[in-house]
Amino acid sequence: YPDAQLGWSDAFGSSTPENLPHHLLSVQLPMIQAGRRLYQTSFALVDDDRAMMVYRMGHGVPAKLANITFPSIASFPEGQLINISRRGVNLLRIEGLQNQGEANLEVVQKLFTRHEVNWGTDKALERARQLGLTTDFAYKAHVVEATVKVAWRVNASLSANDGEQEVFRGMFSSLEPLEAYWLQADLDVTTSVVPVGKTASSPVQWDNLTMWRNQGEVVTDKRGQPFVFPRFAYKNGNIIWMHLKIDPAKVQPYLPPPLKVAGEVGVLWHTRWEPADPSNAWGTKSAFADALPLEYNEVWITMPVSLGGQKFMYPLLMMLDDDIAMLMGQDSIGCPKKLANFTYTFDPKPGPNSQVFLDISRHGRQVLQVKGRITEERKQTSVFGITDHQNSGTDTLWLISHQFPWAPEVDRPRFLPTMSAERVYDQREMTDIELTLGTSPPEPLADWFGGPPLAAGYLKMDQDWTASLRAPISMLYSPIDADGFTAWWKRSYAMMYM
Repeated sequence: YPDAQLGWSDAFGSSTPENLPHHLLSVQLPMIQAGRRLYQTSFALVDDDRAMMVYRMGHGVPAKLANITFPSIASFPEGQLINISRRGVNLLRIEGLQNQGEANLEVVQKLFTRHEVNWGTDKALERARQLGLTTDFAYKAHVVEATVKVAWRVNASLSANDGEQEVFRGMFSSLEPLEAYWLQADLDVTTSVVPVGKTASSPVQWDNLTMWRNQGEVVTDKRGQPFVFPRFAYKNGNIIWMHLKIDPAKVQPYLPPPLKVAGEVGVLWHTRWEPADPSNAWGTKSAFADALPLEYNEVWITMPVSLGGQKFMYPLLMMLDDDIAMLMGQDSIGCPKKLANFTYTFDPKPGPNSQVFLDISRHGRQVLQVKGRITEERKQTSVFGITDHQNSGTDTLWLISHQFPWAPEVDRPRFLPTMSAERVYDQREMTDIELTLGTSPPEPLADWFGGPPLAAGYLKMDQDWTASLRAPISMLYSPIDADGFTAWWKRSYAMMYM
C-alpha cells in the first residue's frame, strides 16, 4: 500500500492526516458460522509498526512486524521475487513470477467481496466473559469495497519455513498455488462491531493461537538463574528513575474517563531487562527455566490518578525496543507500549560511580534524553511509583485495551488494577542530571512534566506482577465511561498509535 491514510499527526480528525505506506501479508482462513461462510485473518505480517498498531487495535487483525521485500514497479514484475522474514526466520519466498495473461476482473473482484470477521487481539473481553462480568463479546466485521484496476494470472514458486516459535509453513498442507494473481486495486474498508452474547461459545482458546498472534523467535542468549525462587518474570533490570512535577491540566486530557489526576508528582523510569519472560509470570509455565526470554529496553511514564475514590499509578505511555514484548504487554494487561530506538549505556558499567546516558527516539522524533551520574553510596529506601507499596495509591492501574470506538456501548476498554513485587539487588542516587524532554504531539513529555527532577536514582532489581489485593472486586474489568470514550480516543490517537 503506497498510499495508506491511517495516521494523524495529533488528535484524530482535527490534525494533519498522515500516510503510512506499508506492505501487508494476510492469511485468511475460511469459517462456517450458522451456515454462513466467513473468513478470519488468523496471521498477518506488516513492515510498519504504526500500521501494525492500527490493524491490531482498530480492526482485530493480529499483525506482527516483519521485513518484506516486494517489487515496486507498476507493471508486471516478471521474474522478480517476494521475500518475507521475521526475527531471523525466512518465512515465505515467492519467486519466478510469470505472467499467464490478463485475469477476468469480475472473478478477481469477488476475492474482496467475502465477509471477514476477526475476534481481535486484546484479551480484556475474553477475560471478562470468563468472569461473567460482561454480556457481549465484540467481533470486528469488515466489508471491503475494491476497485480493481488491472489483474494478471500468475505462476510462481513458493517456499516457506517455520521457526521454533514462529509457525507459518505448518498452516498449509501444500505450497502449490490453486489460484494466483498480480493486481492493482484501491480498497476501502468499513469496520463494525458484531456483539455475541456471553452464552455463546468462546471464539478461540487464547493459548492455541498465541504463537500466530504474538510470538516469534528468541534472539537473546541472556537467561535467568535456574534455582532462584520465587521466579520473577522480569530479571536483572538496570533501572534509572526520576520523580518529576506534572502539569495536571496538560495530563488530564490523555486520561481515559472517568480517571482524574490525583497528585503533583509523576514517575519516569527506564530499564533494560536481561532477560524478561512475560509469558512465564512467577514461573507458572516453567519454574526452572525461561519459557520465552526477551532482552529489551523499556521506559515507563506513570501518573497519579484516582478511580472511584481510590488512588493508583497509571502508565500513560511506555516505549520499548522488542515487538514481542510490546504485543504481549498490550494484549495481556493493556500496556500502552510503542516501539522506539534506544541508546542506553553505563560507563564503565552499571553501578556505583558510573556515567549513565539514555537517548530515545521514534520515527525521527526526539522523545527523551538523560545524562547523569550514579553515586557511590548505597540507599535502601523504597521508591515511590516503583518499589514503594505501603498504600493502595502505589498500585498500578492498566487499561485493556486501546481499541477504536466503533461501538462504545458494546466494546470499550476496561480497567485492571494490579500490584508489583520486586527483588532489589542494588540501589543508589543519581546526580548531575541533564534532562531533555520531547515536544512532539505523539510524545508530549515537555507538556506533561515541568522543572528539574525532584529526586532520581538507580536500581538493580527483578520484578513480577499480580492482581491488586486492595482494589474492590467491582473495579476489576470495569469499563471506561462510554460517553467520553470517543473524545478521549481522538485526543490520544497519536500518543497511542503514532
